[in-house]
Amino acid sequence: MDGLRLIRSELAYWNDDKTKVELYEEFVRFIPVGDKAIDVKYGNIASCKRYIKELLITSKGSTEDGYYDIHYIPLIFENKDIAEYYYSFIAERTQQFADVSETDRENKKKKNDNPIYTIPSTMGFTEGVLYIFEDHFSFRVSGQGENARLHYMDVNDVVKSFGSIRFIYGRNETMTFQIPKAVFAEIFKYLDNRIKHMHVHEKDDASEYDRFTRTGKGAGVNDMVIAESDAARGMTDDKKRMTISETGGLKRRGI
Repeated sequence: MDGLRLIRSELAYWNDDKTKVELYEEFVRFIPVGDKAIDVKYGNIASCKRYIKELLITSKGSTEDGYYDIHYIPLIFENKDIAEYYYSFIAERTQQFADVSETDRENKKKKNDNPIYTIPSTMGFTEGVLYIFEDHFSFRVSGQGENARLHYMDVNDVVKSFGSIRFIYGRNETMTFQIPKAVFAEIFKYLDNRIKHMHVHEKDDASEYDRFTRTGKGAGVNDMVIAESDAARGMTDDKKRMTISETGGLKRRGI
C-alpha cells in the first residue's frame, strides 16, 4: 500500500478557493475546502509548470469517445520554496510514470504482435488461415473471399457446434469458423476463457472509429489483417508460437 503513503500536505489557492494539496507515491490529491477530494495519477499528468510560487498542472483523462479530456489546475502556494518542492516532486513522478507506461506499451505491443495459434480454417465456404492473438484474431483468406478480424471486446457470445465456433458480435452479426478436430477443444477453451476474462477484467474505452477498424469483414479490416498475417509468417524467433501441422496435429514452431 506504498502508493497511499502521504508524502506532504500543504494549503494552496486553486483559483479563489483554498485547497489542500497532498502528495502521494502514485497520485496527487486535491481537497477543496467543503468539497470532495480529486485524485490525479501522475501517469495522467500531461505537464507541470512553475512560476515563482505558482504551479499550472495539466491533467488528461479519457472521454467516452476515446479522446483526451484536458483539465487545467492552477495553484498558488504560500511561498516559492513550497512551490519548488511540489513542482520537483510532481515533475519527477510524472516522468517516471511516463517511462513505465511507455515500456509497458512497447512490451505489450511486442507480445501482442505474436499469434498464440496459427491454424488453417474455413469461414463459411472460404478457406484461409486463422491467426489467434491475445486480444483478437485475424482470418486471412487463401484465395477469393473476405478477410476478417474480431476483437474479443466486441464479442457478445461464443457458441460451439459440430466442429465449428460461432462468434456473435456487434448488432447481431456473426462469424463462424470450422476448426480441425485435433485442436478444436483447445482452441475453443482458449478463446472462450480469454473473451470472458477480458470482458470482466479490462475496460474498453475505444472510440467508435477504433471499433469499426478493429472488427469486421472486408475493406474495413483488410490492411490490418494483411499486415498481421505477413508479420506472423515472417517470425522465426518465438519458441512459444504454436502452429498446426498438415495432418492436424499441434506442434511447436521451430526456429
